[in-house]
Amino acid sequence: MKKILSAIITIILSINAVGVATAAENAKPEHELKQKVFVHWPKTKEGKRPPTTPACQVTGSDQQNDYLWAGWKMPSSGMSYKINVFTAPKNLKTKVSGVIQVSFQTWTNTDPKQIFNYGGTTDIRAPKYDGQNVIAWKGIESGAIAITYIWYWGDTGELAETDTMFNRNLPWSINAPTLGDCGGNQNSYDVQNIATHEFGHWVGLDDLYASVDSELTMYGYGVVGELKKDTLGAGDITGVLAIAP
Repeated sequence: MKKILSAIITIILSINAVGVATAAENAKPEHELKQKVFVHWPKTKEGKRPPTTPACQVTGSDQQNDYLWAGWKMPSSGMSYKINVFTAPKNLKTKVSGVIQVSFQTWTNTDPKQIFNYGGTTDIRAPKYDGQNVIAWKGIESGAIAITYIWYWGDTGELAETDTMFNRNLPWSINAPTLGDCGGNQNSYDVQNIATHEFGHWVGLDDLYASVDSELTMYGYGVVGELKKDTLGAGDITGVLAIAP
């Protein structure tokens, strides 16, 4: 009788163990980490990738009130970031830190709840989920201008980590915003112009590709000599205020 009872108890415990294991497998993790990657392409006559890049066109009106939410928001405590200045173009190494900080400040000036803290330099050269938010230059063979990698919590919609990589295979320059929408070096991409767009992804904004949105900072294509993304348009402002932490 004891043997029979022991066998029954063993079977019951086994069934319970299977049930617990199955429940654990089906249970949703406390935090579900998701990733999204934004690729910033050069604007071409075909509206796709190179070979042909048209000249920058002066802004007609940046009052189109369009934006897309990408699915996350910044944490209320803000984001700290580091810059790998050692990977920047040789002639820009001493200047990129200040320009990148200005690009972040453009979003903070519009919404003070978007907090970005400069954490100094880093030697990290590649995007990875490692507890660091990094801006660097690396070779991007696809011909993209820049790529921003986003990690966020799917259950809370809060940004967890992000890295932005500028394509070191392309020519870069730093130009005074006072030169006008298309007054930058006509043979290179302006750091502040592209960075301001990329950091819009950090705050939670998606790319826009409709031609009516071509004057907004979050328009998904870029061209050489362009400076118009240095300042936010109506849709950019509406968007960042709508998804504030």
